[in-house]
Amino acid sequence: MKTSIEPRAESHDRVGKAANPKRLNYLDSIRGLAACMVLVFHSSISVMQPVSNLEAAFVSIPTFICYIIQKVLIGYVAVIIFFVLSGFVLAYSLLKQPVPYSAFAIKRVFRIYPVFVFVILLAYALHFFGVRLGLASQLFLPWGVSPPNLSLAEFVKHLVLWGTKEALTLDVVIWSLVHEMRISLIFPLILFSLRKYRWRALLVSFLFSFACSILEFHRTGTISTGKFETTFFDTFLATGFYSVFFVAGAFLAIERDRVAAIIESLQKWKKLLLFAIVAVCLIKASDVSNFKGIVAIYLNGVGALGLIALALGGQKFGQVLNHRVPIWLGRISYSLYLIHPLVFYGVNQTIGGLWPGLQTSVFVRALALLAGIALSLLAAELMARFIESPSIRLGKKLSAKVVRSPLQAAS
Repeated sequence: MKTSIEPRAESHDRVGKAANPKRLNYLDSIRGLAACMVLVFHSSISVMQPVSNLEAAFVSIPTFICYIIQKVLIGYVAVIIFFVLSGFVLAYSLLKQPVPYSAFAIKRVFRIYPVFVFVILLAYALHFFGVRLGLASQLFLPWGVSPPNLSLAEFVKHLVLWGTKEALTLDVVIWSLVHEMRISLIFPLILFSLRKYRWRALLVSFLFSFACSILEFHRTGTISTGKFETTFFDTFLATGFYSVFFVAGAFLAIERDRVAAIIESLQKWKKLLLFAIVAVCLIKASDVSNFKGIVAIYLNGVGALGLIALALGGQKFGQVLNHRVPIWLGRISYSLYLIHPLVFYGVNQTIGGLWPGLQTSVFVRALALLAGIALSLLAAELMARFIESPSIRLGKKLSAKVVRSPLQAAS
């Protein structure tokens, strides 16, 4: 069945005048900055134990810096930003250029899957040979992440994005891809419902999301996280919980002109106040053991929506995001998100494993941290250039063939 989404007429497109795709660079920049949040947080905890209280933070300057990083960046905020952005960008793309469902699915699979497969194969090889060589078989988090299960069954579950806890251990960040892929494959239906029922569809999505998390809390004693589910059914409850963020991003894309006009008309002090509210929402840490965690994650979603809205209507903010550095970070963000845990695993197994001073020497810890960040950025650039970009181009080419085939048949 041919499924496409026809855009309604837009009187004024604040996001992409003349359908200029470069106008969306600032959204990629937000994604890049979010990926850097994950990188900085993981780099801090990969070389230092979590700092539990402020008193312990004053032991040394590096400890205090790690304490601030862990307090500000901890939680799921970066992934929530990714989800909201995905909803916005997918909706924007389909509204601008409707395509058959098969063409949409092909592009989405080639956008996500090839880089993911490469990283999983690399992760498996690193851990496999790490065990054979007698190195510690931990992941990059030395304080509580179990060694991965290297059985063939768990390896296959990784590849098919099974989503359970054991099927995430080769690269802990892939938990978000499980939900990204599932929701992406039904996204045209989401957009159709939003265009037909508007805010009512968003409300139903929120109620569904909340119900999924409540059900998982009843079953497991924790709210939906997407990272610690032990059954396949619970992973789908987590997907249902996170679906509202895609829906909210898509709704913002539909209402982008109105939102941009409102933001543009705000007085300077009101924009600053909005920035402050967004910042508070984004740094709200979540606790998965109680219902406050649900509220915190939803507030992260509100912050992500506010951040995109400010980029839509805030000219100066948009100019900052359009700088070449955040644009570059945006270009490599997906590769950076996936590869940095493996880089820090390698750093810990070399500098950390061969140089025991990593546990005590501030200098060695700083060296490991800087080396991990620099190598992560380099690896992400290489992956984006030689794996990610070619796979995206291939997906577009195959998608275009699917679009052309019905036209050729009709002629």
